[in-house]
Amino acid sequence: MRFLGIKAITALFAAGLLATGCGEDEKYNTDYQWLALSQSTEKWDGSACNQLYTLKEEQVTDTVIKLTVSLYQNQTASQDCTADIVIAKDSLAKAISLSGNGGKYDVYKNALLMDDSYYQLSSTQITLKAGEVQSAPVDVTIHREKLLKDPVRAENENAIFVLPIQIVNSSSYKVNEVVHTLMLMFQLPQIDPTQPDMTDPKQEVDGMKLIWHDEFNGTGAPDPSVWGLEEGFQRNNELQWYQKEGNAEMDGNGNMVFIAKRERVKNPNYVAGSGDWKKNREYAEYTSASMNTSGKFVFKYGRLLCRAKIPTDLGAWPAIWTCGNWWEWPLNGEIDLLEYYLVNGKPSIHANFCWGSDTRWSGKWKSYNRPLEEFVAKDPDWTNKYHIWRMDWDENYLRLYLDDELLNEVDLRTTVNGSGGGAPEGGYQNPFSNNHEGFGAYVWLNLAVGANGGDPSDTEFPMKYYVDYVRVYQLDK
Repeated sequence: MRFLGIKAITALFAAGLLATGCGEDEKYNTDYQWLALSQSTEKWDGSACNQLYTLKEEQVTDTVIKLTVSLYQNQTASQDCTADIVIAKDSLAKAISLSGNGGKYDVYKNALLMDDSYYQLSSTQITLKAGEVQSAPVDVTIHREKLLKDPVRAENENAIFVLPIQIVNSSSYKVNEVVHTLMLMFQLPQIDPTQPDMTDPKQEVDGMKLIWHDEFNGTGAPDPSVWGLEEGFQRNNELQWYQKEGNAEMDGNGNMVFIAKRERVKNPNYVAGSGDWKKNREYAEYTSASMNTSGKFVFKYGRLLCRAKIPTDLGAWPAIWTCGNWWEWPLNGEIDLLEYYLVNGKPSIHANFCWGSDTRWSGKWKSYNRPLEEFVAKDPDWTNKYHIWRMDWDENYLRLYLDDELLNEVDLRTTVNGSGGGAPEGGYQNPFSNNHEGFGAYVWLNLAVGANGGDPSDTEFPMKYYVDYVRVYQLDK
């Protein structure tokens, strides 16, 4: 796709490289009353004949671009003329195919044809009236907010959406094929890794369709039809008292924010001298939140994605995990996409699998951990950014990833439970690969304080854990 500008054509005529068939200016003008898009420039060098718009997150108002047509050298039209406006998909496809050659086509290496839903034409026909130099405009309305939400940004931050507009089928004048096409190009802003991703989720990834998600786009408490919140002391001798209100709130910016607070709460289950850690503390000195989809959403096989920014202060124990909806723990199977806590005094990222052993309430583990300092050594700003935790699950394997790096995997032929040590059900079952109808895993999100997370005494509170979204994809059945 190569355009020669009007000035270039004129120069060729003057040099005798193109036969004009005329000698006088008046006859020249009459013979070359060619119709062109007024917005197309005279020489195409890869960026000319284009209009490039760089989008910004906060600029969501529709953009209206006015298209007009005119004759060569702005001659006055001697008769009415209409032309059709079309989307020149073939012209764009050719430019994209040549982008690997570099040079003037390099601008198209990340080009994508703009979807119909992102723009609107006020008319598909444009008219130049006799006696006029320029036509009345046709409006092209670009829906910026929809473009900014396009999920392609999560995979290709350099994507440029292109709307290739062309005039064809002129009723009265020859269409000047040098300047009859305009590439409207829209550069998406790069997703800020320190901010929530406001793009809409992809409906399909790697052949799997989106079956469930929560983008946390709102304010206030989590949706009670999707999430249940825990209350009280729950696990691992942790310090926090989980509350149903005030510690998990959507912030209006696309996050579910878990807030751990240093505040005293009286334990209503307190029993002086009890040997049960959940009862022998008269007060909890910290509060936080834990929520899960038990009884509301379960899935078996597919992909779970969670984008989050975790707290790394001493005492923090954020987690993204799943448990099976049948049998007691650990016979139901636990999968830790994320746990963050200390190992030998070092803050570490964990990715684990757990299933049942021959001893009741004691699991078999296939664990992985890596010190946080190794992530920070590669990216000093790691702790200020959001990251994507991912679980891929099929009948044969479970794999856990962090930002597309494989951390841990397990062959599901090896995850059959032991006897369970007297548990009523679940012994010798496989919690990760079975044919039980209705069996599945539900999702947990929580921010614990203390225990494996370390002593929070000198940590500044409130401590915040930001979850941008949770998404589940599955193959069509």
